[in-house]
Amino acid sequence: MAAATGLCLFVHGCIDVNGGAVELSWKLRPRSSEVEDKFVDCNSGLAGTNPITRMRLNWQVGEVLGSEEWPCNDSHGVTGFELPTGTALLTVVPVCAGGPALPESYIAPSVEQRRVTTGDTVSLGAVELIVTVDYCASAPCICE
Repeated sequence: MAAATGLCLFVHGCIDVNGGAVELSWKLRPRSSEVEDKFVDCNSGLAGTNPITRMRLNWQVGEVLGSEEWPCNDSHGVTGFELPTGTALLTVVPVCAGGPALPESYIAPSVEQRRVTTGDTVSLGAVELIVTVDYCASAPCICE
């Protein structure tokens, strides 16, 4: 019995739990209703845009700041159990190959406030970001 338990621990590994975790998924909507598709891919393929390469979750718990990034095409991400216990302020930001997207090229949801508890996962659910993928002469397009 002890050998089976030890083998099980070896096979499955251990998770280091130092705080809480956050999970979310995301979708991208075009800013203009004139775009035929109601959702766009991370690489819209439209003139004036470049791919969104990653999505970043930023958090602040008290004075502690942190972030985690995932490939945009994953459409889902989960942090490790690393956020400190307390009230967290959470924001989602699209990231281009050269860094964060220009703030005027997208609209993200407002800052979310959630309570983080050690060992628990906070769910932000499905997050929609509105991205500019047309009319790039009048406003910057995403990742241009």
